[in-house]
Amino acid sequence: MIVLLFVIMFSALYRMRLYQIEFGLTELRLYTTAFMGWLAIVFVWFALTVPRGKSDRFAFGALASALLVLLALNLLNPDDLIVRVNAGRADTANGFDASYVVGLSADAVPALITTLPAMQDEDRCATATQIIERWSPPKNFDPLTWNWDRSQAWQAMNANW
Repeated sequence: MIVLLFVIMFSALYRMRLYQIEFGLTELRLYTTAFMGWLAIVFVWFALTVPRGKSDRFAFGALASALLVLLALNLLNPDDLIVRVNAGRADTANGFDASYVVGLSADAVPALITTLPAMQDEDRCATATQIIERWSPPKNFDPLTWNWDRSQAWQAMNANW
């Protein structure tokens, strides 16, 4: 049954990869792929523990693998990755979706600024305008709303005004 489950999971991963190739990477597609990867780890761990009578170790391993996947996603910086992957798609049939990436978090701003020269003129203007509107440093600094990502976005904005 586990082998058949992996056949189904492979099919789902393959279809998700086709979506990513054709339409680009989004947060939903990235997190869905990460979740499917975590499920694969859990099912392998299940096959290694439960049939051998070590089911008491299964729950700890599943939880530990979930924490590792979450840590890996945080280290990966998803919004930055999405911008960099989609920027490489500027010449494809569906192109670079500038309207989507400008709605991402402050993590995406430095990557967005570096990809501006590769964009088409119309996308470049719209993206630059939205970056300026959303990520200009505040006039009155509020330490309660400060975080590292916003600080990096503000610095990138000031450096590339």
